[in-house]
Formats: sequence, C-alpha cells, structure tokens
Amino acid sequence: MRGKVHSGHNLHDRFKDLLSNAHSVDIATAWASPGKHMKVLEDAANRGVKIRAIVGIWGKATHPDALEKLNSITAGDLRIILGGDRLFHPKLYLFTWQGGGIVKRQAWIGSANFTKAGFGSHPGANEEIVLEVGPGERADALADWFQERWDRCHMDFLVSEEIRRYTEDYRRSPPHRHVREITSGWVPDPRDLLGDDSHPLLSLDSLEGYLEVLKECEEHLRVRGRGWEILDPEGRSYVRAISERRKLLLGAERWTQLDAESQKQLKGSYRRKDLEWWGLTGRIVRKSWPAMRQNERKIRANLNTVRQAQDREFPDIAVDAMRELMDIDGIGYGTATLLLTLARPDRLLSLNTRSQKGYGALSRMRPWTLREPENYRELLRWLYRQRWYKDGPPTNKGLDPIWEFRAALVDPFVYEP
Repeated sequence: MRGKVHSGHNLHDRFKDLLSNAHSVDIATAWASPGKHMKVLEDAANRGVKIRAIVGIWGKATHPDALEKLNSITAGDLRIILGGDRLFHPKLYLFTWQGGGIVKRQAWIGSANFTKAGFGSHPGANEEIVLEVGPGERADALADWFQERWDRCHMDFLVSEEIRRYTEDYRRSPPHRHVREITSGWVPDPRDLLGDDSHPLLSLDSLEGYLEVLKECEEHLRVRGRGWEILDPEGRSYVRAISERRKLLLGAERWTQLDAESQKQLKGSYRRKDLEWWGLTGRIVRKSWPAMRQNERKIRANLNTVRQAQDREFPDIAVDAMRELMDIDGIGYGTATLLLTLARPDRLLSLNTRSQKGYGALSRMRPWTLREPENYRELLRWLYRQRWYKDGPPTNKGLDPIWEFRAALVDPFVYEP
C-alpha cells in the first residue's frame, strides 16, 4: 500500500481522525510540549484508548508540563530518555486496531515531534512532513522497533520522581529561546498569545486554553529575565501579589494602621529588584496614597459596592465607581482601576501607562483614550466577549484560581516595563 504524505497544516486534524478509531497508540518522540495536540490525545485516553509514550528531554526542549500530562494520560506508561552518548531523535506514531483476532496498524514517521510547533497550524509553527504507512509489513516492523525500544528503556527512578527532578532543573535553568522556538513556535509579543479570531495562535475558546497561554506567557517572562512569575501562589507572582494586596485593601484593619511593610505591599512601592513584584498589576503612586488615607471610608464603600455586585451589573457599575474614585483629588485612572481590579480581579482590568498600549492593541482602540471611563467601559466589553473569559465556572478545581483572577491576569500579556 502506498503511503500518504502529510504536512504541518493538516497533521492535527488527521491525528484526531486516526485516534477516533484506534484501540491503542504508541508514541516515540524526541521532544514534547503542551498544546491542542495533547488535549486530543487526552480525550482519546478518556475514551479508553491505551497509550504509551517514549520521550526524550535533550537540551530541555521537552516541557515539564508535557511530561506531567503524558504521565497522567498514559497512566504511568511513560518512558523518559534521560541522555547518554546518542541523541534520542525518533518521531514515530503507531495506531493499532484489534477485532476478531485481527490486528491492524497504521504508522506515522517523519519530522514532527509531539510539540505545539510540530502539530500546529499557526504562523509560528514549524514546517513538517510525515509519511503515513500501513497497514502492512512496514507498520508491523515499526511496531517491533517500538516494542524493542520500550523493553530496554529502564527507569532508575519512578517516572513521577524523574519528572519532579527535571521540572526543578528546567525552572532553575530554562532552555535557550531558540529551543523554545523549535518546540513551541516562538511568539515575539506576549499579547499575541491572546490572539483573536483572525490570528488564532492557540485554542482560546476555553478557560483551559487561557491557562495554556498564561503558562506560555510565563516562559516569556523567564526568557526576558523578569524577576517574577504569574501563577505560583507562593512565589513572586501575579497571583500572590493580587491575593495579598487584596487582603490588605479590603481587610478590617484601616490602611493608616497597617505597619510600614504592609503599606509598601499594598502600594506595591518597593524599588528593590527582588521585591518589585509586589507592584504587579500596578502601583499606587505617591500622590494617591495621601488621598486614599484621607478618603478611606468613601473609597472602601465604593469598592465594597463593586465587590458585591452581580455579574449582570458589569461593566456599568465599574464605570460609575471609576468616575467616583477619579473625582477624589489625587486619584487618577491608574490608581482607580488598580483598586477596582483588586476588589474584583475576576471582572476588571488594571489600566496604566505601562499597559494601555497593549490593551489598545488587543481591543483595537486608541490607547490614550482608554483612561476615559466611557472607553474603559468598551475595553471591559471587549474582555467579556472573549470565549475563554465566558467559559466557566470551571468543573476542574485546579482552574478555580484562574477563574477567580481571570481578568486581572490579562496584565502580564500587556505590561511593558
């Protein structure tokens, strides 16, 4: 039987078709990364398809999240090639059907690793070619090769332990940017990760897709040497900064009674490089702080109204609150939207001179006009139209923090230091 040749633009759809009928799938790949291709494989596993995978990690080109996901998808039938004298470089995908005592196989062999860039159709994806073989002797021979390689691929430690070690090393010393380009298709500007209907770099029709691009944005921060992250609730991250500052802003203790350290954290006013992450989503500028202290009761009442508002009341209630805050002498649009965002990180965006250009590009509005309350309303309407934003509440508890902070976490895509 003659083989079929597939190129990068149709790999994803053909992969999905083959999985729909397979009883088992074996994968041998030099590198792996998260993406839509991984979700398709997970869906197949949830339908009962048996999956095994052998994955290389040379040059840290394999993303640790991909190993975690594959370990789950395969129910532990994952082998990791740690290194050695030779580079593990195969790209083999073996699809097997069984019925009536007959076993049939089809195989892919070619250039595509099990990565976002290998299976993607977006502009940053690689140019790939794959030959589809079988059923027949050639596919059976490839199955024999996979089984032989599987049998001699012994793990000295539990797979989960090896993944933990690799993850720690990956985070401590991330791969070179060029490696990221090869495996994920590098996106030069983080805000392009959010894309739109005409430029869909990633699947952003779900909250899970939003989590994917948040992780991708974190990679940008690491490559650029930023001293903060996005998601780690215990680290120097957006999630921690928003959570801790929110407690200080809305807590029972008056702002004037906070100790000096807590006041700095609330304001995000640290200038030391290892503490500047407290200012993520925006800083309360020097002239605004006296105004906040003098008008604390009024501001708290304003924020409490927004905090307790129903979803259907947005964005109107936010715009009214923004106007009231900006009527206070010393409080501008940056401080006003920051306070509102800390009160409702699920619904509101912190807007300032460091982010307005990015928000303008995403919403296709003139950046300098967004500071006007009526235009801020339109910016929020843009947000509420996004498919990933509307996908929820989540049934997966692991997505709860993303859901609760989903609006405020747009900031890392648009913030320009």
